[in-house]
Amino acid sequence: MRDSFESRVAAVAAVGSSGMGMGAYELEELLKSRPLASLLAVLNEHGLRIGEIELLLGWHADGEEGAQARRTEEQLFAWAEAFGADRVKTSAVFFPPAELPPLDLLVERFAALCDRAAERGLIMELEPFAVFPAFHYGVAADVVMAADRPNGGLLIDAWHLFRDPHGPAALEKVSARHITGVELCDGATEPVGTLQEDCVNGRKLPGEGDFDLAGLMRTLEAKGVDVPLSTEVLSAELRELSPKEVATRTIAAVRALLNSVRTS
Repeated sequence: MRDSFESRVAAVAAVGSSGMGMGAYELEELLKSRPLASLLAVLNEHGLRIGEIELLLGWHADGEEGAQARRTEEQLFAWAEAFGADRVKTSAVFFPPAELPPLDLLVERFAALCDRAAERGLIMELEPFAVFPAFHYGVAADVVMAADRPNGGLLIDAWHLFRDPHGPAALEKVSARHITGVELCDGATEPVGTLQEDCVNGRKLPGEGDFDLAGLMRTLEAKGVDVPLSTEVLSAELRELSPKEVATRTIAAVRALLNSVRTS
């Protein structure tokens, strides 16, 4: 990691946030050099928790890919238990020429994943990636609605939702109980560079781009969605700043967005 675990936790706690997410690759690297107890001590010192761990892929697969996914699943579930996280993020990626499996198979496998997660008290958040369009928001919405598990649903990531042609219609058809989380960011009307480049470098803080985030928030409110609100702003510009600066700018942007929604 570019910034220390301590500096990131301190920055997030300083702006009043109650939790943060972590990638499995980050946790794996951290735990190679320090014990779990030391990470928990840092979190406890700042009154913060890791609420979400990502990313599980391959849950739909057979053979070695499926076996590897189950091993990764067990590791993520174990880390979630150790850190007190209640959410695990997952997705499905199909590189051409791989074809999307039948919907009923995806539903069956996702339902089984959610059932295993439920045994550990965990929520599975299914997030389609706009850079891999085969498994888009429309498909993901059909999967979570047909699986209909109380601990499994869509993660609404603003960047992926607005970059996905199927995103708005998918959001329209799902009910509040099929939405498990919301990640805010903003972006230009058209991607800056390739879609992949825009995804990892071109995101903006809420209110600094062209996405209709106020409309998104009103849609979620009208549905009665009541889930954790977070941000995921992958930005080359923000990577040049300190964790404290990023956290301060982020919380200010989110508060401004929410205030604009309340007063409009």
